[in-house]
Amino acid sequence: MPDLINPHDRFFKETFSRIEVARDLLENYLPPEVTAVLNLDTLEAQPDSFVDADLQEQFADLLYKVQLQDGRPAYVYILLEHKSYPDPETPFQVLRYEMRIWENDWRNGEELRPIIPLVLYHGREQWRAATDFGGLFAGDEVLRPYWPQARYELLDLSGYSDEEVRGAAHLQIGLLVMRYIFDPALRDHLTDIFTLFRDLSESRTTLEYLRTVLYYMSQAATHLQPKEMTKVVKGMLADEGSEIMQTVADYWIEQGIEQGIEQGIEQGIEQGLAQGLQETVLDILIVRFDTISPEIEEAIADIDDVDHLRYLRRQTVLVEDLDEFMALLPKN
Repeated sequence: MPDLINPHDRFFKETFSRIEVARDLLENYLPPEVTAVLNLDTLEAQPDSFVDADLQEQFADLLYKVQLQDGRPAYVYILLEHKSYPDPETPFQVLRYEMRIWENDWRNGEELRPIIPLVLYHGREQWRAATDFGGLFAGDEVLRPYWPQARYELLDLSGYSDEEVRGAAHLQIGLLVMRYIFDPALRDHLTDIFTLFRDLSESRTTLEYLRTVLYYMSQAATHLQPKEMTKVVKGMLADEGSEIMQTVADYWIEQGIEQGIEQGIEQGIEQGLAQGLQETVLDILIVRFDTISPEIEEAIADIDDVDHLRYLRRQTVLVEDLDEFMALLPKN
């Protein structure tokens, strides 16, 4: 996938480019009377984007072609509004993008087909912008027939509780992550989000999506730090047979190392890396065993060999108890 302009675009497109997830979204969040006329088994992603280059910091889009139940073609257009607050100009933007889709078909000699727009909003403020183009007008009612309506469906995640988020595990994960990405309360929902991965098979595709989720959190959830993230892994580390949970642990271990490197640049790269590894080893031991002895802390602080610290980092999630870990430490 080519580089995208921000982590919201990347996460949105990597999530909903999966046809089964897009189909699940439409089945659960379009009006039932609309889904009743769509043959969602024919859903097919289209390669084009219709968002203005200067608005890519605000919108991301995906266009799907679908057949109606009578065999005629239609479009479903999903637009992600990824500002943290609603933009009152959204109805105007939606209509502009619809016009571009129709113009593209017209130039190619294709018949014009209905477009069903779905705006997905995940800011913290409740959506208050108009949900149709006509809502931008004011004046005498006699003029209303001359105002284009151009309605769009709205999925405002700020108004959903966790229990109200519907769909299969893959869709729920995507929506919950976007629901809380701007909210410091994300840290309180991490365990629930990661637990949903247990409903998915431990396949390569699942692990790739897990790393997409982790990358999105690390880039967009600026209110969270790697040390905070490691604390929620406590229950997951106990499940040693789970590759999914090990991936979560390893990712935040890596983030802790990177943070240690950044903090230690002025002291030299090797010293910074060693410090980051020391802190990571201690953090994981505390997450797993609640407390550790001063002897262990001192022994780890005395180790400056990066390769040895990397070995100990891995062992922190494999040992059964602290005695087993202490046996791995250098003897003074």
